[in-house]
Amino acid sequence: MGVTLYSREDVERRLDLDEALDVVERTYAESARGRVLNPSKLTMHLGDDGGWPDADAFSIDMPAYVDWLGVAGTKWAVATWGVDAQSPISSLVLLFDLDRGAFTAVMEGMYLTGVRTALQSVVGLRRLTATAPRTVGVVGAGFQARFQLLVIDHLLDIETFRLYDVDGERARSLAAAVDPELDAATVVDDSAASVAESDAVVTVTDSKTPVLDEAWLDEPSLVVALGSYRELPDATIRGADHLVVDHPEQCLQRGALADLASRGELDADDLDATIGDVVDGEYEASIGRDERVVFVPIGVGALDVAIAERLRRGEGGGALDEFAFV
Repeated sequence: MGVTLYSREDVERRLDLDEALDVVERTYAESARGRVLNPSKLTMHLGDDGGWPDADAFSIDMPAYVDWLGVAGTKWAVATWGVDAQSPISSLVLLFDLDRGAFTAVMEGMYLTGVRTALQSVVGLRRLTATAPRTVGVVGAGFQARFQLLVIDHLLDIETFRLYDVDGERARSLAAAVDPELDAATVVDDSAASVAESDAVVTVTDSKTPVLDEAWLDEPSLVVALGSYRELPDATIRGADHLVVDHPEQCLQRGALADLASRGELDADDLDATIGDVVDGEYEASIGRDERVVFVPIGVGALDVAIAERLRRGEGGGALDEFAFV
């Protein structure tokens, strides 16, 4: 039996958003129960940190074992920020059957990654707010932002998205492109401060400096920071009533919390919970109407592997190619 190959089109045709949300929430809960192996991402800097080589790029390897699906796998992603491409990041997901002792699938990873990242926001919006948000602000209008708008709109009852990007034309183009597919209205704002007036705010950028200011954040009950670098000011992190992450060790090494952690001003004891604890009912603190949650899901390989495995086991979607590597 060969290894099944999935193109982006194959993944998009087979991936069901409602089912994928169930997979994400169960995998989060199973992680809290110790039934998932998910080492921190292995990062190789290729100049994005200012060092050698001067490529303004990085790669990450995200291995995982998900016991409830009996699957091991990994996602390998490479980001090349200086390349003029539709998406600066490319990735593949590999799945392995421990009982057979064989690889089962190689899957294009960027569509799956976009959906998975948006599902992280959906879980936060569902689980980490005292009342369901009606307006969601999105800072950033790149590759990931499109998934944020489409997936959140599909799974939640949102009235209005407020969108901002430092490149205003990019934000307007994205809003126009997704408008026919959305039930919610999309308003393009001229400043991030205006977006911060939403019930919840999602930052999805590659910025290495904060994209929000604490002075703007009177309204949001939830801030979801998805970027790989420093999207949030220190005051927003320190001032959170609830600081929730997906993977403590990983979130202290990369993403919105890493700068504070590198200065020795934030450690694992300052984190209130993982999202797995919340989904599994182990986080007993209630979230009040006047409290703010900062949620930093830097992304875990277990979600990519679990979604990919459930997709692999699904039916329909047409014939697939197989390749015998050995």
